[in-house]
Amino acid sequence: MSRYFILFLLGAVLWSCSTRPKVPRHLADEERMTAVLADIYQLESVLSQTRLTYNSAKEDKVSGYYRNVLDKHGMSKADFDSAMVWYAAHPTVLSDVYEEVIEELSRRDAELKNKMNEEKEIKKDLPKVPSRVDLWADTTAFQVPFDEQDSLDNRVPFTFSVDSLSDGILRLQADYSFSETGLMDSARMKMVACYADSTADTVFYHIHKSFNTVKGNISHRINQRSLVVVKGLLFDHDTSKVSAVDIEAVKLTFIPTMGADALSLP
Repeated sequence: MSRYFILFLLGAVLWSCSTRPKVPRHLADEERMTAVLADIYQLESVLSQTRLTYNSAKEDKVSGYYRNVLDKHGMSKADFDSAMVWYAAHPTVLSDVYEEVIEELSRRDAELKNKMNEEKEIKKDLPKVPSRVDLWADTTAFQVPFDEQDSLDNRVPFTFSVDSLSDGILRLQADYSFSETGLMDSARMKMVACYADSTADTVFYHIHKSFNTVKGNISHRINQRSLVVVKGLLFDHDTSKVSAVDIEAVKLTFIPTMGADALSLP
């Protein structure tokens, strides 16, 4: 009796397998639908994390993302909708497709995690880029003239010793606001980079008089030579004329760089 029961069960299984509906040829097959749905669910996951959900204000943008997925698989929206109607009407097939989708998303998630871990390991081996060094050790705001009779002091000289810096960018910055009562038309910033080998580089930035705030900026690349002193004048001008100007937000920084030869100054 048990032998006939086993044969009956085997026949039932074979009958159920033979009656499993096949996807019509004009519709996307199970493999293709799996790939499309996996991409759609991955897209929706990204949209949910970026808070870019479907609404009237963003309708075109979000629907465009879905169109990109369908275009990737060579499928129109009408083709996708027709396929989904058929799969929904055949839940056994749809269930198998969703199982494949879950496996595909799990595989992608594992690959992403492995890639992230590999990138972390690579970053561990990369040399750390030193942070910028603040070299300005004085007040960062001045009102010129200090004394109309002291023309040198009114140029706002500065001198700072540094600890043998090399391979980077030396940058001097300041904001200038001229008074209408001033007589001078223009001035300049002057910066001198002095090296351990007794050589020096001198660079200037011309400041044109304006009743709006003028931003001065000198950038100079230091290559290999050891920088030991930075000096100069914040307000180099004609000593025969007196000008009233407020100097603010003074900064002198050294920005270490890797591959400085390939770096362009702004």
